[in-house]
Amino acid sequence: MKILGIYDGHLSTASLLIDGRIVAIMSEERLTRKKNQGGAPLGAIRWVLDYAGLKGGDIDAVALAMLTEPLYSWDEDIHQTRRQVFRAANLLLPRAVIGSSALVKPYVAIYKHRRDWAGLNAALEAAGISPRLYTDCRFEHHACHAATAYFLAPFYDPGEPTLIVTADGSGDGLCASVNIGHKGTLERVQATPSYHSIGELYTRVTEMLGMRPLDHEYKVMGLAPYAPPSLAERAYRIFSSYYRLTPDRLAFKNTSGTWGPGLRDRMARDLQGIRFDGVAAGVQRLVEEIMTGFVRAWVEKTGIRRVAVAGGVFMNVKLNMLLSEQTEIEHLFLMPSCGDESIGLGAALLAYARHEIDQGREVVVKPLQDLYLGPEYSRNEVLDALEQVADQVTWQECPDIDATVAQALAGGQIVGRLAGRMEWGARSLGNRSILADPRNLQNVRRINMAIKMRDFWMPFAPSILEERVSDYIHNPRSLDAPFMINAFRSTSLGQQHLVCGLHSVDYSCRPQIVSRAINPRYHRLLSEFERLTGVGGIVNTSFNLHGEPIVCSPSDANRTLLLSGLDAAAIEGFFVQKKQDGR
Repeated sequence: MKILGIYDGHLSTASLLIDGRIVAIMSEERLTRKKNQGGAPLGAIRWVLDYAGLKGGDIDAVALAMLTEPLYSWDEDIHQTRRQVFRAANLLLPRAVIGSSALVKPYVAIYKHRRDWAGLNAALEAAGISPRLYTDCRFEHHACHAATAYFLAPFYDPGEPTLIVTADGSGDGLCASVNIGHKGTLERVQATPSYHSIGELYTRVTEMLGMRPLDHEYKVMGLAPYAPPSLAERAYRIFSSYYRLTPDRLAFKNTSGTWGPGLRDRMARDLQGIRFDGVAAGVQRLVEEIMTGFVRAWVEKTGIRRVAVAGGVFMNVKLNMLLSEQTEIEHLFLMPSCGDESIGLGAALLAYARHEIDQGREVVVKPLQDLYLGPEYSRNEVLDALEQVADQVTWQECPDIDATVAQALAGGQIVGRLAGRMEWGARSLGNRSILADPRNLQNVRRINMAIKMRDFWMPFAPSILEERVSDYIHNPRSLDAPFMINAFRSTSLGQQHLVCGLHSVDYSCRPQIVSRAINPRYHRLLSEFERLTGVGGIVNTSFNLHGEPIVCSPSDANRTLLLSGLDAAAIEGFFVQKKQDGR
């Protein structure tokens, strides 16, 4: 059963699922080099088909994550219609009506016709796929989020119920849902209309602070720990008058009396005079308080202690750290890269589950073990790319490139690494990463100023050998953390060995725990660095310039090397450096 999953909204993505196994995923931005590229992902569709050796006619079904809002990217300002609707609703309708579920169906019906059906159909036809294949495979936004969390959890078992919580800014009229997964099906037991969106609040704070909405929310989270407690408390008191849990904690409500741009405008008035770090700390505290209380209340109500979460709100690693520490939760799965780039995959999983149930079979899905689901490049392809910049770089083919990189890092160099299949999603996981010695604080400044051109307050993350986890992070529940989707508190040794990979204020980190079984080459690189230095981890940040997608191809890696202050790039078996003084 070959299913193509598509999301053609913000950060459009194509996924290929064959008999319940994820074969390939590609986001269009990696090919077009335009960050958060939206619209029909023709390039990504063609790539996943080519990777699997398929033609369009081989596809059995196209599963579509519905997009009822004309939302592709903030820059293109297609949001203007949506903003006008928000303002009109705030002016004309009672608050009880705006915030009720009664508006969800009319909202979806109004916006359904505004999506780009023609562009999607044209892309499918260009790839040799009939648009008729998605006629019966269109799935609602939060159902798609829930499917990724349910079916891909390492503890997925059709015979055991799982509590699934989704939360994001907005999708098909909702901002959150609570579901019970059992026997390969999802039963929704609660839904929250978009008016009450805690994700929308966080996005509006991002916008108000002068950062890019739908992209830079993680910067607000990184800024939050810098605020003095008294300043954070002032902002929190204001935010807590906007949103609160219901008395039974089974729902959260927007009590601000406004929504969308109106909420941003009210915050600008109410928070005037409170410094930016206090604003960040206040909203972060509110989100943590509401979401942990909400999830815990549903665990208590249902008695289900196996919990899986998805949706953009759960890209907040500090929130996830608190969820991980809740003793009421026995098993927790945090869907990695759980923003909208994952919901095409969710649609494919829903289509597959429905097919298997219709055939009278148990729904069996291979658990998500890694995110290395993109392209890899041959020696000849790398050489071709190097020849194109031969006047600007020199290179050496190394018999053991991973040992060479470890030696370079131990010697103080900062190296970009392209190796094996590209990782899918928001986090670099070693195969498209910039790497550095985690002990030298000068590396933070160098990466920030000369390579990534990123905000000075943002922390980097460490990749840690699985054998050294207990040395560096407090992980009493022995949680797996291969995807950089969870934060942990560091140990005193971690604060010595991994100082560049920790938040400079609270010393927390969002590590990638590297297993020999999942990524043997990267594990070997870290092991060689440990042999040379005694340190079982390195700094890992995404291989890209600020504002650009993570590199995909050898040509992308060459360009990033040439336009940055990187010392070198390891591109498969080649160690590449810029020519100095024209030589």
